[in-house]
Amino acid sequence: MQWWTIVVLSLLVLTAAVAWQHSEAQRSEELKETSPKFVTVFTVEVEKGYAQEFIERFKKRARLVDKAKGFKGLFVLQHTQEDDKFLVVTFWENEKSFHDWVNSEEFRKAHAEGGVPTKGMKLDTYRVVVR
Repeated sequence: MQWWTIVVLSLLVLTAAVAWQHSEAQRSEELKETSPKFVTVFTVEVEKGYAQEFIERFKKRARLVDKAKGFKGLFVLQHTQEDDKFLVVTFWENEKSFHDWVNSEEFRKAHAEGGVPTKGMKLDTYRVVVR
């Protein structure tokens, strides 16, 4: 390899490293600015035999909540030992955003169809205090 090829490659690597470091810092700052401050945890236990239908309904949902102001994301978690137990976790910019969603026409549309038979449901809400 000629000396000038080594210099050019070194400069390219250095430039890429600086750009990557800058983009990492920028992504970190963006995440801080958009981090959720309010979280809901909806505990659901479906009747035996309805776990897969529950999962499929979430996979095929209308995604109306995704457009709600302040909505940051959603996870559906299935218990590792008891397949009929789930947590539906949503992340919000703030508590007001969540309440605005619950009181919206879109919320009524998203839940108009009903769901699978359940044994129990419970909603808990949390503030993010440390990240």
